[in-house]
Order: sequence, then structure tokens, then C-alpha cells
Amino acid sequence: MNGSIVDPALVDRRSRSLRAIQEGDLPSRTMTIAGCEGRVEARILSKDLSGPATRLALIPEGWGSGVAGAFTADLELFVIRGELVVAGQRIGQYDYAAITAGDVISGLRARSDTLALVMTSAPIRYDTSAGGMLSRPLVGLGTAAPWSGVPELPGRYVRLLADGLLGPVWLAGARDWANEDGPWHLHEAAEEVFVLEGEFTVAERIPAAEGDGEEADFREEVFLCGPGTYTFRMAGRPHAGPGSASSDLAIAFHRMHGPRSVEWSEAGPRRE
Repeated sequence: MNGSIVDPALVDRRSRSLRAIQEGDLPSRTMTIAGCEGRVEARILSKDLSGPATRLALIPEGWGSGVAGAFTADLELFVIRGELVVAGQRIGQYDYAAITAGDVISGLRARSDTLALVMTSAPIRYDTSAGGMLSRPLVGLGTAAPWSGVPELPGRYVRLLADGLLGPVWLAGARDWANEDGPWHLHEAAEEVFVLEGEFTVAERIPAAEGDGEEADFREEVFLCGPGTYTFRMAGRPHAGPGSASSDLAIAFHRMHGPRSVEWSEAGPRRE
């Protein structure tokens, strides 16, 4: 990894945004989950130093457990390619599944080599001694909901996957989109974005001192985000303003850390 690249494993995402992180620049670390058979190669995309983390994981065929049990922390999965079986339900490309800590499931298994986002609320293990009635995971299928347009950003579309354990998760799409003089928007909660296909050019307003919530002194930057690019955006940061655009077709995964409220603001003059 280039020494100038920030390692997200060393950053507390509660106090610092991570913008346009290229997953290929990050170190690969071996990840094991006690109670699950096999090892996973994973890159840490962002981390709350109190325990929660988001990883990009290459899960080998056969990984998991065919025995009933319960995870000791919340687990969310988003499949980029490959196939998992979660509590008997197939989860394929662009599908999402969430298992709440303590819920007993019948098992979890990778049916093929699978690339997935793995999001955990704390250090995690799979407890095969847990008892109780079997639960079904929360599942959002990538093909289950229609695409709907974003009126404020013509050319942008969203497909809701589920109301996840922290907040909504969805796919965001764009077709030859360009925001030349349209609005900025921000969310009241933190947001994660992982680009799946195509390219997004994203303009953001960044406080002059990272971690300072004052909007009176900021700069504007534009980031090019191709496949495999990850962003963790803290709450209240304006983005997708003038200068933002997409390739002919682009798709990204979004995950909110709270309600998906959206506040729109006029473009106004650009600031350097």
C-alpha cells in the first residue's frame, strides 16, 4: 500500500470522513469468525474504534456453518458477486441480508467464492450453543423493488433494498447524469457508499478543518469514484452538488447510519 494512502483501519469514522478510498490500495487481512469454518480475506473500509466496522471480504466457497447458532453481534451482508445461503435463503448478486445479534439461524454457507461487504456492530463470533426458536434474517433482494427517479437530480435513480439494522440500504443508479447547476444535499446521519459499476464524479463541501462542524469556512473538492471506491461520509456534509456527474451507467450501494432524511440547498457560488 502506498505510504500516502490513509489506512481506514487506523481512522475513527465517528470523527473523520473517508472519501474515495480505493479498495485495491488497502492491505488484505485474514479474518476468522469463531464458529464458522474457514478463513476470509478482508480489507477494512471503515471502522468505529469502539467496535463496528465495514469490510470488503473475499469469502471462499464452503465458508460458514451448517449448524444452527447465533451471531454475538449484528451482521449485515451485501453480495457483490457470488452466492451465500443465509438461514436457507439464497443471497446473490446485489442482495442484502441482516442478522440481529442473538437471533438463532439454521446456518450460513458460501455456495461459491463470494465478494461481499461485511458490516458488523462489534467483534463477532458464531455461537453454536445458542438455543431458541429459529429466526429468519432480514433480506432485501436487488431485483425485488423498482427503480425510482430522484426529481431533484434528473438522471439519478434509487432502488430500496431494505430498512436495515441502522437505517435504509439501497442501490443508487445514474444514466449519463450531470449536475451542472443543481442543488447540493446532505443527510442528518452518516452514509456509506461503495461503487459497483461505472463511475461517479462527486463534488463535496468539506469543512476547512476536518471534524469541525462549522459550515462558514469550507472548500469544495471533486472526487472520481470508479468500481471498488468506498466513501464514509459523516452526517451533515453537503455533496453531489454542481460538478457531479456519472458515466453512461453507474451503480453504487448506499447504507445509512440513521434515518434517510435529505436536506436540499441551492447551488450558490462555488468556493475554492
